[in-house]
Amino acid sequence: MNTATISQTDYQTLPIASLFESATNPRRTFDPAKLQELAGSIRTHGLIQPITVRPKAERFEIVAGARRYRAAQIADLADVPARIIDLSDAQTLEVQIIENSQREDVHPYEEASGYKRLLEVPGYDVAALASKCSKSQSHIYARLTLLSLIPEIAEAFQQDEITASHANLLARLSSDQQSEAFPNAFRKDYRDDERHLLPAKHLSAWIQENLFLGLSSAPFPADDADLLPEAGCCLTCPSRTGFNTALFADVKDDNCTNAICFRSKIAAHIERAKSQNAALVQISTGWRPEKDRPTGELAPFEYTVIAGEEAEEGDVPPHTCPNAAVAIVTYGSGLGQQYTVCTDKNCSVHHPRRRADTGDSEEDSDFEERMQQAQLEREKLQKQKEQREKRFRTLILRFPSVGSEAQTRLILTALVRGDLDDAMERIALRFEDGSPDGDKGSDDVCADAVSSCPSSSLFGFLAELALGSWLGLPRPGEPDYLLEAEKLFPKTARPTREGKKTTPRKSLKTTTNRKA
Repeated sequence: MNTATISQTDYQTLPIASLFESATNPRRTFDPAKLQELAGSIRTHGLIQPITVRPKAERFEIVAGARRYRAAQIADLADVPARIIDLSDAQTLEVQIIENSQREDVHPYEEASGYKRLLEVPGYDVAALASKCSKSQSHIYARLTLLSLIPEIAEAFQQDEITASHANLLARLSSDQQSEAFPNAFRKDYRDDERHLLPAKHLSAWIQENLFLGLSSAPFPADDADLLPEAGCCLTCPSRTGFNTALFADVKDDNCTNAICFRSKIAAHIERAKSQNAALVQISTGWRPEKDRPTGELAPFEYTVIAGEEAEEGDVPPHTCPNAAVAIVTYGSGLGQQYTVCTDKNCSVHHPRRRADTGDSEEDSDFEERMQQAQLEREKLQKQKEQREKRFRTLILRFPSVGSEAQTRLILTALVRGDLDDAMERIALRFEDGSPDGDKGSDDVCADAVSSCPSSSLFGFLAELALGSWLGLPRPGEPDYLLEAEKLFPKTARPTREGKKTTPRKSLKTTTNRKA
């Protein structure tokens, strides 16, 4: 701020009733406990630092010192020392934002909102703002990015439900991606209906695995601006992590963050390849029912990849054959990639189901049916695993502070017979705090968690640790400890319409001495 433009500066003691808070003050949140603490100090020592005000509408608008003003009201002060300055609206906003940015406890979202408002003032740009606030330009840009948070996440951030690290990771995503990624910042806490915030590094890993698409492995050229004209060239696209290395400093590879555009370019690449080569064979790397395949697409068992095969030392390299053809993947992993394949089921050189002893081809008439049945079985098993995970998450909310003899015996039996590695990894994910010690082993993390676990939760912690290694589908002859635990830890009885409580069904006796 140019102090030469200030026409008047005066120090006076003003009635607190003559002051009012500014509508342009970037600060919107005040910690009630800290206000009470400051009010206690003011009662003892008085208000030492004057409040900065400007004359307005026959009263005085607070330019800087809203927190001191509120604490003074709590302390029942009648008058407060004030520094009176003549300022224009633009100068007032500048003073408020600069003063706000230099506070140690400023909330990043408030700081970002203030920067945005000041940048809307004519003559301000990021360079000028960085100089005024004694901040780096990268800091200003990082803060401004927070304003792209969708309302749900912005509200959670301002309520301190997520940290600035989480907010920065989410803010650089598109709105749809933010909605998809946000729930993955949390996990339901142990014996608690409330969600539990995971360290930011876990959210970062989820985003990179699920939302970032590697350009180095893309089937289309990243520098091709004509593939999808409306999207342009990937190398100049702001959705590329390499486009803004300051914003994506933690991302090593060059990735696309716009999944819709990425998939559209792959589709365009496939169509262009097919139009340029009428003989191009379409192949699938993942099985799907025949009725779902487009005409001419070969299933994985109907071709053999030739190009890229590497013979082991001393072996004869694979030979080509009359049925070799160039193919492009139109379904499954490696979408859009091209290979040289053999398309002859009876090829004596390449087909994997050729009977080597007789030289006859072995047609498998029911292969399609068996593949479909195998796919249905995989889907069934996956659904069963997901159901067990859901049952376990519900079960851990029922664990009591102290278990009965039968409950304790079951838990101890599951503990001594189980493999604790998976169980400890599961628990460690919830208790890691993202500190420099975040690379500790899961056993160390769990040991630290035990030392700080309240006594009322110790039995539940033990139960979760013991049962966490039994979430896989039980093998034949193996006890199902999850099922047995559900019988021994029944749901809490709920009131009936008449106000009476229902009685849980009698727990079934369990056998805990069966061998796994």
